[in-house]
Amino acid sequence: MKRLSLLVTVALVVVVLSSGLTAAQNVQTLIDQGVENCEKGRYDQAIQEFNQALKLKPNEASILDCLGVAHYAKGQNDRAIQYFTQAIKADPKYTRSYMRRANVYDTMGEYDKALADLEQAKSLGHKVDSDFIKLIERKKAAKRR
Repeated sequence: MKRLSLLVTVALVVVVLSSGLTAAQNVQTLIDQGVENCEKGRYDQAIQEFNQALKLKPNEASILDCLGVAHYAKGQNDRAIQYFTQAIKADPKYTRSYMRRANVYDTMGEYDKALADLEQAKSLGHKVDSDFIKLIERKKAAKRR
């Protein structure tokens, strides 16, 4: 009887662990498919896949960041900013989202915000090209004139 109980317990542990692994694999598969679709210009499909991954792994900075990239590629700058901001809230040390949000702010002509994000990314250890910072500063100065 103890042996049967032990076997049932082991079987349940294996099922629980494998279901967690399957969910993680599903999330990664959805992310991979989303990235592939982004690279092929199929942004709406990519957004659907990233949203499905986000349902399986809510508040995951890397998935929120992917959604920001897809929306930015579609020219939906405000939505991209929202997703990059959510990614930063989910993981304040996720420097990619600071860099990407800085790029969107640059595109939108919001140079103070772009510079603030670049400085934040730099302070967190992300390598930020000093020439890029200088370019944004020149754009900011030219806008004031």
